[in-house]
Amino acid sequence: MYQPIILSLLLFISSAYAINLNGKVENKAGKPITNAIVSLVNKDLKDTTNSDGLFSITSVSTDVSLITPKNQKITLVNSNLQLSLPDAVPVKIELFDISGKLLGKEALSNVSGGFYSFNIGNKFCSKLLIIRTTLGNKEFLFRYVPLSDNLLIKQPKATFLSGNPVLAKIIAIDDTLRVTAKNYKTKSVPITSYEQHDINITLDSANGSCGSAGCGKNPTLKSGRQSIQVNGQQREFMIRIPENYDNTHPYPVVFGFHWNGGSMNDVDGGGTSGYTWSYYGLREQADKSADKQMIFIAPNGISAGWANSNGRDIAFVDEILKLIKADLCIDTARIFAMGFSYGGGMSYALACSRAKVFRAVAVYSGALLSGCNGGTDPIAYLGIHGISDGTCNISAGRSLRDRFVNNNGCTAQNVPEPSNGSRNHICTRYEGCKEGYPVEWCAFDGGHTPGHVDGGGDDGARTWTKNKAWEFFTQF
Repeated sequence: MYQPIILSLLLFISSAYAINLNGKVENKAGKPITNAIVSLVNKDLKDTTNSDGLFSITSVSTDVSLITPKNQKITLVNSNLQLSLPDAVPVKIELFDISGKLLGKEALSNVSGGFYSFNIGNKFCSKLLIIRTTLGNKEFLFRYVPLSDNLLIKQPKATFLSGNPVLAKIIAIDDTLRVTAKNYKTKSVPITSYEQHDINITLDSANGSCGSAGCGKNPTLKSGRQSIQVNGQQREFMIRIPENYDNTHPYPVVFGFHWNGGSMNDVDGGGTSGYTWSYYGLREQADKSADKQMIFIAPNGISAGWANSNGRDIAFVDEILKLIKADLCIDTARIFAMGFSYGGGMSYALACSRAKVFRAVAVYSGALLSGCNGGTDPIAYLGIHGISDGTCNISAGRSLRDRFVNNNGCTAQNVPEPSNGSRNHICTRYEGCKEGYPVEWCAFDGGHTPGHVDGGGDDGARTWTKNKAWEFFTQF
């Protein structure tokens, strides 16, 4: 029996849509990016990220119109979808149930002009369907309402109108989220649905860096001794700013922590080795570099140490960072910490509690001396330790290292170490670590010292350890 079912037919063009997109924009260090502009290109919609880097783009279309194709005749005869085509065009027919699940499709690259028929099939006859027909570059979306006991199954039109999540899911989307932010490279992210949640977008910084709020400002800080209030207590630190400081260039920052009984002056001045060992030898190398200059910070411990009671020394570092970020142009994606003995323990404490702030740490002859609050996030980690260390046994250094072997997803292994009397060192880079989170372990034939020299002795001018730390930090 010939029973044409004209599906309104003519039905809804694909302008029926609901948009619900949200997510987060952050930099490579995992820090949220504020005031980034996220634009939905084809719909001319946008949002600006908040202080947590979050954005949300929502819209509900009510502009849905019925259309009658002028160049194509579309009818349904006994479950056969019939198309009358004036010209040769590609044809694609897709059938969805009302939950948005694809039940069947047919796609032909070129159909001759004239008559074309597609059999929906008996297995779909009892189903309420959404049919999307694409003829060339024109798309028609409509509903198929089958007969039941010769009666048309009626469904409220609103069920299929705009804002309905079914249509949002099944309409093919070819759109883009474009993200722009100051000091970051613009990024375009293709999307295939207007209903997506928790979209994480990571931006690459301009020139490989993430500039702080101090970029573009005339700084008030000068190289030398500084003081700051931390929880009602006066604390001091030394700072070294490049002589040719450029307030438009974000600089990496290195914190150098002194040993037990030492001071910020020892780290800043280099002790008996002088300038060549300043900040464990990194200051001289940075000064000689044309494109890898750095800002150096040497905090001063309470009672010449880093007990970090109740987190007081972590709070001290937080306040220093707050100050320099606001005043200087620093690269917030490349903040490093290093230290020897007690200073190594403090660097380790920062690796535990501030892994999302610091990019990497270098721990010389360290142990669990300043606590480890948190300690579950990955951070790039370099450990340097003497096999005959009588102050902080090498087993303590291995324990610190192994935490980040695990956190960084590295493959556990028995790494080689030099034998007693070999008078050399062995450095091993762990395999299998998460990209950007290496772990390296350097064991040397020697005792409790940061400036080990193969063959014996401690000399800031000749030690290999400063080159190793420089190479480790500058890889980022």
